Amino acid sequence: MKIDLNLSRKQLLDVSTSVALLYAAVWVYELANFASLSLLGSQASLVFSGVLPIGVSASVPNTNLLIFAKPAQIAFSTLAMLVLLSLVRSWGLRLSSSVSVTTISIYVASAYWELLSSVGSISYGAHLAIFSALAIGAQVGFSKLFKT
Repeated sequence: MKIDLNLSRKQLLDVSTSVALLYAAVWVYELANFASLSLLGSQASLVFSGVLPIGVSASVPNTNLLIFAKPAQIAFSTLAMLVLLSLVRSWGLRLSSSVSVTTISIYVASAYWELLSSVGSISYGAHLAIFSALAIGAQVGFSKLFKT
């Protein structure tokens, strides 16, 4: 059996763009975190591991406002990825569109981690299963919504 591994230019562009979107997704999420904490008046700074931002260090003077940081981060990152989704859809890149929708689903499901204090004491595996179910549910819903 012979397998044809030749990709058209459009397919190569789609695969390359998908890889770039995965890298950009980390930046989008952390820059949204940086922006949301900066809006709270903190002295935020990005923390890096090599070429990837892995978090934000911040000193928030009014901890009562901290509850607004995660929703703002999710809103900012989701909005940015929706713009990228619109762009790759206009180019007709199906894989890149799916990567964008999956990223949006993960962003939305990440709100769960902020609710852990209200969930109670359960195992990490159970938390991971709940997060995964939320991400998959969001993926199914967004895939139907955006017809990807």
